[in-house]
Amino acid sequence: MSDKDFGGNDDLSLPKGRVYLSEAEQTAEVTLPKTTVQKIINEVLSSPAIQGNGPPMTFAKETRDLLIESCVEFITMLSSEANEISEKDAKKTIAPEHIYKALEELGFGDYVPELVKVANEFKSTQVTRERKQTKIEKSGMTEEELVAAQEELFRSAGEKYTGPGET
Repeated sequence: MSDKDFGGNDDLSLPKGRVYLSEAEQTAEVTLPKTTVQKIINEVLSSPAIQGNGPPMTFAKETRDLLIESCVEFITMLSSEANEISEKDAKKTIAPEHIYKALEELGFGDYVPELVKVANEFKSTQVTRERKQTKIEKSGMTEEELVAAQEELFRSAGEKYTGPGET
């Protein structure tokens, strides 16, 4: 192939930072798993805050399916808008601020203060939650004891490989 096949452009490398999808990947619909959304909806609808003191709410299958489809569509729309905002900010990761701005641009600005409150509560629980101990911490040995034990393991492994007394 010559440069003429590529429109005479000398630089045939792909631009940095872009993801190129095949035609099939470009036309394939990317969605959230409906079972995940259904589980979230079931948890929300069965929560005491929603149920109150009345009888449990029930929905026809068609109604539940419509609710799930609506939720999936909303999340897709929100994430798409947030992604565009993050790209404008030259960021590769969608940050909470991008979600807040996307909600405002989509006309859901009234939800932002409550979302910020919940996000801050989540952050504070993550800071204070109990950190899991590593195996090293659980061992109860000092760093020097651990290094000595490791050296002994290396020595014994070396003896098994080369035979006792050989090096």
